[in-house]
Amino acid sequence: MPTRQKVSVMPKTQKVSLSIGLKKGVATRNRIPLDHMIATLRGIQNMIREVGRKIQRDHGEEATGDFGIELVAGKEGIAFRKGSLYTAAEPTKNIERAIQTFQTIINTTDLLQKKTAKQPLAVSDYGEEVLRRLPKIAEIQEQDKTELHLTVTEGRKTLSTSTFGARGLATLRSLESAEFQVEAVTLYGKLRELRDMGTGERETSHFWGELLEDNGHYWRVLFRNSDQEKVQSLFRKQVWIAGDATYYKTKAPRLEAREIDSEPLPDYLTAFDQFSAAFADVFADTEPDEIIADIKD
Repeated sequence: MPTRQKVSVMPKTQKVSLSIGLKKGVATRNRIPLDHMIATLRGIQNMIREVGRKIQRDHGEEATGDFGIELVAGKEGIAFRKGSLYTAAEPTKNIERAIQTFQTIINTTDLLQKKTAKQPLAVSDYGEEVLRRLPKIAEIQEQDKTELHLTVTEGRKTLSTSTFGARGLATLRSLESAEFQVEAVTLYGKLRELRDMGTGERETSHFWGELLEDNGHYWRVLFRNSDQEKVQSLFRKQVWIAGDATYYKTKAPRLEAREIDSEPLPDYLTAFDQFSAAFADVFADTEPDEIIADIKD
């Protein structure tokens, strides 16, 4: 009789989900301002993107922060459940990094909620991105008196969960003051997102921009109105900016710009020729592959 061959069955991938819930406050009335809900979801999306970029970069992957996140509707869509608003988001690609990203957000909000006055707040490098994005969500929570509940599940298994409420908000507020200032800092990166806040005397004489460094870090940049024409001409270009820096725990660092100009693209061929000429006696006729192999060893 013919023998039956065993067929190996690949384990079925469990769905990963980030549950987002708002409880207490206005949620007890089974309603919430539409723009508040959209802003909260957008804030969480920004956290996922920025934390995800760092994690992907450290694992040698393309740092897009894109996990194909989709909102998943239940039988009743985005639903109120006895005084709470609930929805779920699922990644559709790069699931492993998505889980790491979700758990970073949850672990950081959990630390804020559980911190006591005597405990130091120790967050990971990835968690710093959460601290910088969380204040925008916190402002909405303070207005609506709500609690943010986050849960990561894989299939029916809960991986981690956190609550961010009044206690976490108080911890976050205690971290909002500037940590330290550094004079005469020069930054290199791509200039993006110019905007006019116009909320006070200082803001009406200045306008804001954002600089994305090559390492993925971003800065808030305060420009003088007198530099507006030059700054606009450099928008979306690679630039260098010099000025005084202020570092914060819960916000992106700020640079008060004194000078700005375009950064010429590096001429790698010329640099290689200069390097080869300078070290001709050292490397002689050694092939580039051999040099790289020696460096790795």
